[in-house]
This record gives sequence, structure tokens and C-alpha cells, in this order.
Amino acid sequence: MWSPFKRKISGPELTFLPSGKKVTVLPGTSVLEAATLHKVDLNHSCDGNLACSSCHIYVHAGAESAMPPSGDEDEMLDAAEDVLPNSRLGCQLKVYENMTVEIPPSS
Repeated sequence: MWSPFKRKISGPELTFLPSGKKVTVLPGTSVLEAATLHKVDLNHSCDGNLACSSCHIYVHAGAESAMPPSGDEDEMLDAAEDVLPNSRLGCQLKVYENMTVEIPPSS
């Protein structure tokens, strides 16, 4: 039986802080999808439908390869706690190059 955990994939490396867990993802995978697939605890009350801000994260490295936040994402971030200039929503941020993100305690 095929399993994504038994097959080595080639793609960017995503590092989750504060745990330091590193995972390899297919290009275009959202941070939330990667967290869910690799059992990293990242809240997502709306199941990634851009209807809340519970998957709020900080991007520490690799943001330059990502698309900028949409107006809808910016609007949702207004409802998040402890927003910083490097804040994004994990459901909207897609990984194309190596990236490091932090899951704040409020997420």
C-alpha cells in the first residue's frame, strides 16, 4: 500500500519552530497542509477556509519566495493576536522554497 511517509519526496524543507521539526513538502503545499500531514500542532478552526485567524504563524525565513498576502488574508490577520510584520496565515502561505515558520503560543 502506498504511503506518503514511506516514499521520499523531493521539494523544499519546511522547519517548524519552536519544535525544530523539519519536513520536506511538495512545492505549493500550504504550511497548514504540511503541519496536518506531519502531525505538527497548528490550530485551524475553519479547516483552512480563510474564515478565521487560528492558523496564525510567523515566517522567519523563506518569505521572499511566497506570494504576498491577499486582502482577505490581511483582513483575517487583523483578528489575530500578537500580529507582527512577518505574520501570515498557515492556510494561505504556500511553500515553494525552504522556509522556517514559528507557531506562536496564541495559535
